[in-house]
Amino acid sequence: MKKIILILTLIISSVIYSQDLPTEPANGFAFPLGSKFTIKMHPTDSINFDYSIIKFEPFQEIVDTYKNDSLFKDSNEKNDTIEFYFCLGTSGKTDEEKEKNMKILLLMKNRTENSFEYNSDIQTEENGEFNTTSNIGIYAGSKATEMWPYMIQQIALNAFKIAK
Repeated sequence: MKKIILILTLIISSVIYSQDLPTEPANGFAFPLGSKFTIKMHPTDSINFDYSIIKFEPFQEIVDTYKNDSLFKDSNEKNDTIEFYFCLGTSGKTDEEKEKNMKILLLMKNRTENSFEYNSDIQTEENGEFNTTSNIGIYAGSKATEMWPYMIQQIALNAFKIAK
């Protein structure tokens, strides 16, 4: 079942680039490194959610790993969306430190009234298979950061449900 969801996610994600936004709600999509996107949550029952992509654009900046609050609009408005940046991040004072501290980041701001658990799968090799990775979930109204010290080509986010 998990492989079927992953295959569907890959097919759907390949259509994102040519599809008008917002997309139809689905269980999950995959996103390439260097992207900024906003999803809108759609409940399928009292616990589970599908989502649609309402904004998607390339994002090629390298951000500060720890000082990146300015990326998100200064608003605490609840609008059933979650904003994401899937990009490179670094920290340090010198170019050598910044190169050494380069990481892959998934930055997110939850603008919903719910805290979520979800599944995330990563593709570490171009055209390679997706593998499950752990995540911390996201609390209602909060900002969160996931980071990896190795290259990731794409990330698939799926199976959102209200956190216990």
